[in-house]
Amino acid sequence: MNALRSSLILNERVPMKPFSIFNTLSRKVERFEPLKPPTVTLYSCGPTVYLPQHLGNMRAYLFVDTLKRALRFHGYDVRHVMNITDVGHMTSDEDAGEDKVEKTARAEGKSPREVADFYIAQFKRDCAALNIELPPDADSTDHVSPPQSVLCRATENIGAMIALIERIIAHGYAYVAASGVYFDVEKWRGAARVGRLSRQSLDEQHAGQRLEHSPDKKSPHDFALWVLNQPGHLMQWDSPWGRGYPGWHIECSAMSMKYLGETLDIHTGGLDHIPIHHENEIAQSESATGHPFARYFVHNAFLVGMEGAKISKSAGKFPLVADLVAQGVDPLAFRLFCFGAKYRSELVFSLDALRAAQTNLNYFSEFASNVPDEAVAGPDSEWTAGYLERFSAELADDLNTPRALAVALELVHEAYTRNDKSIWSALHKLDSVLGLKLDERRLAAHAQFPAEILELQKKRDQARAERDFNRADALRKELFSRGYEVKDIPGGSTIAPRRNP
Repeated sequence: MNALRSSLILNERVPMKPFSIFNTLSRKVERFEPLKPPTVTLYSCGPTVYLPQHLGNMRAYLFVDTLKRALRFHGYDVRHVMNITDVGHMTSDEDAGEDKVEKTARAEGKSPREVADFYIAQFKRDCAALNIELPPDADSTDHVSPPQSVLCRATENIGAMIALIERIIAHGYAYVAASGVYFDVEKWRGAARVGRLSRQSLDEQHAGQRLEHSPDKKSPHDFALWVLNQPGHLMQWDSPWGRGYPGWHIECSAMSMKYLGETLDIHTGGLDHIPIHHENEIAQSESATGHPFARYFVHNAFLVGMEGAKISKSAGKFPLVADLVAQGVDPLAFRLFCFGAKYRSELVFSLDALRAAQTNLNYFSEFASNVPDEAVAGPDSEWTAGYLERFSAELADDLNTPRALAVALELVHEAYTRNDKSIWSALHKLDSVLGLKLDERRLAAHAQFPAEILELQKKRDQARAERDFNRADALRKELFSRGYEVKDIPGGSTIAPRRNP
């Protein structure tokens, strides 16, 4: 019954509240206004599945998960699409190099499908460990009625990509050559040659880069929509222009519009996607539809090492979720660690910082584990309402998670100070964004404590509150003799099985 009540708390319809977010298009924090409220269409660039996703990648997916939860907290109905790139992403974000998935497949002596399946499964396990809510897997049908939430693979949406490329060609912004179908960047940008998202000219955007200028390209800035005449490529499909495979950029445009519609409310991604990948998405999408592609672009900053370098696969050794577990760190401590920094700020990775986050996680868990059933079943104390309002206000202020986390910690501290654990509804609502699984932790803790043990703890807390310390000490000894240790905290106590009974 308590679990059912908790579910009802989270699923009750919340009136939409104001929410603001930094829009890379305008370079300022804007009031968020979806096209068709309360529905929000959200597209996020997902993993390229050729290696494990490192903790820098996972920070990006945690940001998306937190944004999605925060929007729901404010009354929005979020339809989320995330892509999985299992073909077409070259070892350069340009068109140069080898397909990343195929490179791994050749090195490991596997098929590209086997490689992709393996790393998709690992990605899903890591997301589960971090309590990241992924959209459901897309089915194989092309009969979709947007908007809908899906996790979709590039190789299962080739038809949508071909159809989009045909529209771009029909509108005069792409041309067919022997080596592929290319997007005409300079024609799209016009005389100014400035990108709307990066605000860089083509010359600035590629300063310091030596672009390969294929004789088939009109300009070195043009990028491939469809690649032809690559007989060594392991994954190929028939198309109106010949057998080949899609370029990386077209995949996101095709899948986002297929499942969410031609204009997105929010498009997310890392800061590194701004100058090339997202500029190209805007160009190819809007040249095909004549409509704005995304109304809000929201970008997250990087996770960096102690030396300040971005954590990336190209750097060689990179930390994984499994490494956290090996170090004795709860993966949800990494979630809390990321929550403690603004999404637009670089976050320095260190085990010391993670262990500090683990301390905060233990603080929440310890409190949740000792919330009695009557506090869950009953109403919250009136004083908790202010904390909900403050938490909501901090999230609505450009997703200010560090200050929202401070509010949540203050709520628990105030409960201890007042010796009042009637805050479960409020804490549970906050945890719908924090994502620390406090409900599961409370239920697991109560499952390991017999009712008579919890009753002894309750009687001892009452004796301490009445300053009957002799009785409190006797009850502590009785709990100890039954195999449980008691730890006194402000406003009550916690219990745990004795380590050496």
